[in-house]
Amino acid sequence: MRILWNFLVLLTIVVSLVTGQNGIPTSEESIDDLVSAGVSENAATGIVKFDRKLQEPFEMEKENPVEAKKLEQVLHKEFTEYIDSLSEDDQAAYQKYIKSQHV
Repeated sequence: MRILWNFLVLLTIVVSLVTGQNGIPTSEESIDDLVSAGVSENAATGIVKFDRKLQEPFEMEKENPVEAKKLEQVLHKEFTEYIDSLSEDDQAAYQKYIKSQHV
């Protein structure tokens, strides 16, 4: 269940970045948003790096859907492991931030 939750969270970030009214925020803007929500700066930087990496499978999906799916699975696993490695405070702040993006 935790893996599904983390995947949905990551997918939500990607979708919100792609469909945002003001376009895709810069890495700095995304980090600032996460830090403002209570995520430590180091954790926020790592989350944003994964978010940028996760855009790669979407870009290669038309040309090579099989490899895009494999890359997505690898990145999802790495992201889940990264989130699990964060402090409880960072995990809680991150989950609260994600929930706030859906309101």
